[in-house]
Amino acid sequence: MLAIDWGSSSFRAWHLNAQGEVLATLSTDQGILGFQGQGFAAYLQNHCGPWLAQSKQVLMTGMVGSRNGWQEVPYLSCPAGTQDIAHALAKLDTELHPNVQLVPGLQYAGHNGLMDVMRGEETQIIGALQLTNMTDALLCLPGTHSKWAKAENGDIGAFSTFFTGELFALLTKHSSLAGVCNTQFFDEPAFLLGLEQAADVRGLSHLLFSPRAAVVTGQMRPEQAGSYLSGLVIGAEIQGARQALAEPGLISTENPLLLVGSEVLTHRYQQALGFYQLPCRSVSGEQAVLAGLYRLATGQSFNVSEVAHV
Repeated sequence: MLAIDWGSSSFRAWHLNAQGEVLATLSTDQGILGFQGQGFAAYLQNHCGPWLAQSKQVLMTGMVGSRNGWQEVPYLSCPAGTQDIAHALAKLDTELHPNVQLVPGLQYAGHNGLMDVMRGEETQIIGALQLTNMTDALLCLPGTHSKWAKAENGDIGAFSTFFTGELFALLTKHSSLAGVCNTQFFDEPAFLLGLEQAADVRGLSHLLFSPRAAVVTGQMRPEQAGSYLSGLVIGAEIQGARQALAEPGLISTENPLLLVGSEVLTHRYQQALGFYQLPCRSVSGEQAVLAGLYRLATGQSFNVSEVAHV
């Protein structure tokens, strides 16, 4: 089997044998945005040709199935379980391999009736639940557009997207905060202050100006302001997610929030959740997406094994 996670800015592939053991992996920064709707088949053949020839099945998840990807796959409405998603796998129209399928994304109408969508995270959620043997959980998947999702009886139900990662990048590179926020260093006390201030009822729009005011008046140094801003936006995300999804008792020591992603992405979220006294358990994003792809392709659970890198 060839399992692929092809997102906006990255490409990851795993070659597995019939027993689900990982034989080799490949990771590049060639996301779908660099293809402008064409060249996907050639790229896959050039980088994974031998694996394609040896695989009976190819399953891809992520933005490769979006309107800007290789072939658009319609969103599936929530609630949706593993079987629902597996039955909605879309066959890719290609001569590259006779059995290439794409995982559909999910859509959810929130309490205000406005739609929210995810594409790729559903596969990570399936894998994270399988790896932790949990069926009911609140999950957080940090990233450019962070996702918070509620799983009930193994089905993905309500979820919310937060603009946190992209907002932080825009503010620190293209706003009046760019000159006063140094993001190359991490100052923990300043980050914790941002988390504390994020609970301010005056709102995020008011708070976003405070790093600039603090620097120009000498109250903070730029390296402190960058960490403080990080605390503000992550804290605002957590506060919003708790209001939208976290029912009383949903998160507890016995039923911790599942934090899914790379160590780099999840580290500050672990600190933030600890600050707000929300128990969490971290799951590798790479292991989660691979476990999810394997589960969707075979219906079987994936056992994490030693991965070979090429």
